Amino acid sequence: EPTFCRSMTECSILQDLCLSEIDDNPGGVILEVFLVLYGFLGLATICDDYLVVSLEVLCIRWNIREDIAGATFMAFGSAAPEIVVNAVSTVKGVSGTGVGAIIGSGWIAFLMIPGACALFTSGPLEIKRRPMLRDMLFYAIALALLSAFFHDGKIQPVEASILAGTYVVYLMVVWMAPGIRRWWRQRQGEIIASTKSFVELVEEEKTFLEIMEVKDNKDEEDIQHFVSEVLDDVPDDSSTCMGCLSKIGECIAAPLNYLFKFTCPPCKRNSEWECLYPITFLMSFGWVAVFSFIVSTVVERWAHKSGLGSGFFGLFLISIGAEIPDTIQSVTVAKRGYGSMAVANSIGSQIINICLGLGVPWALQNAIQGPVEIQDHESLQIAVWFQAGVVAFSFSLFLGHAFVLRLKKAILHRGKGYALIFAYIAVLCGYAAVTFSTSKRPSED
Repeated sequence: EPTFCRSMTECSILQDLCLSEIDDNPGGVILEVFLVLYGFLGLATICDDYLVVSLEVLCIRWNIREDIAGATFMAFGSAAPEIVVNAVSTVKGVSGTGVGAIIGSGWIAFLMIPGACALFTSGPLEIKRRPMLRDMLFYAIALALLSAFFHDGKIQPVEASILAGTYVVYLMVVWMAPGIRRWWRQRQGEIIASTKSFVELVEEEKTFLEIMEVKDNKDEEDIQHFVSEVLDDVPDDSSTCMGCLSKIGECIAAPLNYLFKFTCPPCKRNSEWECLYPITFLMSFGWVAVFSFIVSTVVERWAHKSGLGSGFFGLFLISIGAEIPDTIQSVTVAKRGYGSMAVANSIGSQIINICLGLGVPWALQNAIQGPVEIQDHESLQIAVWFQAGVVAFSFSLFLGHAFVLRLKKAILHRGKGYALIFAYIAVLCGYAAVTFSTSKRPSED
């Protein structure tokens, strides 16, 4: 009993989940790896099956315009893991983990996701230039502000407020641009075709992201074809290798599914529990916070024990784990021929990552405890410069090529896909090389 009492006073569940008690146990590492992987699985499941669904219902019942909903609630649902990880890290005083996760997510969103979409589709993908140009410009502005603000390792209240304000400006542009564009086209004598409303398209049983793409196409035949494609039954592949892996995955995820089923009401549109969407949102957000806390705690332990810094693990581990579901979803959508939606959603969600995912927690922390200190800000500054190069590379590859050749849409083909994947690997290797070289200098001197 004395040993047990001493252990409980030395360890803290809120600080390190009491994992310090198993440091000398060979099974401790296995347990920590399991917690991280299962945490990522929990984040993917709760976000895709419950959080995003509750936000879709919220947008419909509040009659929120689809472009505004996409830039706010739906973007938040897609970026929730990284946002909550940064919030948890900020509260615990380890902001480097959250910043690294968000910058690393940017690497994946600009390089890996578009590259995977290009490689796993049968033909070239057409991407709308105007939304991509808008999102890339605002992301570049947000990235520049972030780099300027934490160069000294501290975030002041004004700096956090400017980041959050940048997102407000972005939202105003998203809200006002369609009306201005419609007015200009009418002034030029163009006939503006009428399209179905957001609620009408939802009644056809399509998801929010599918609505965003179909409304842009303005083709009734495409709408009907897409609806039939979405509602088609998936063929049974239980006898194949992929089917066996799917069954294994279902067994592993079964405890999580049962847990979420009993704590989060299924609030899909037109279901009997639709009116309980606020409860689903709150409960699912709570679960996102729990799994984010588990993942960030284990990663911070690994950073402390390895000496590489929390920012490094955020860049390489948390960002990859958080973006895997988005990558799979984007590839699935791109295979249906909706490449613009797949790529634009991955890039657009990064704006909310920086502006709100970093700005809001930092502003709250400033209001409570004063300026926020950013750990490993020197190495994270290097990561920001890498990301600036990534944005410039993506801009030239997508929009630069389209502008030079005067194409109406940017074209994403396999050649560009291979270039994007290679660039992502090069960024990872380059940043790792710089990090290891700088971490060895103090010991050699």
